[in-house]
Amino acid sequence: MEVAKKKVAVMACNGLDQILGTVARMAAYKVLDELRTESTVLLCPPALIAEVEEDVEFVRENPVLVIEGCKHECGRKIVEKFDGEIGGIVRVDMHAEKSGLNPESMRELGSEGERLVELIAETAANEVDRIVGGAP
Repeated sequence: MEVAKKKVAVMACNGLDQILGTVARMAAYKVLDELRTESTVLLCPPALIAEVEEDVEFVRENPVLVIEGCKHECGRKIVEKFDGEIGGIVRVDMHAEKSGLNPESMRELGSEGERLVELIAETAANEVDRIVGGAP
């Protein structure tokens, strides 16, 4: 009998009025839809906050990769509130600062914003590989 592999739950920043929250969400979708489709699922922060039983159970049974928009780390705090395992955290603000890439606006990220999305998505995909592979 084959044991089902655990999935990595990807939780993106929900800072809807924050430009780096937009980058976090777009990067998460890229990971889920293109880069690591077989090993990831999207975590719904509002369902978790509303204590939807299946979401809470999923977080308790699977590692979570949080793509944070800023230093407040709301995603990490939400997951930890429900005793979830943080498999990794990718901080968009730190990558933006280090790379010097600045999105234009929430509606139109521009070329630098698109490159930042790519950078975050690749970093997150590598984190998924690490989490799935069990490496530190």
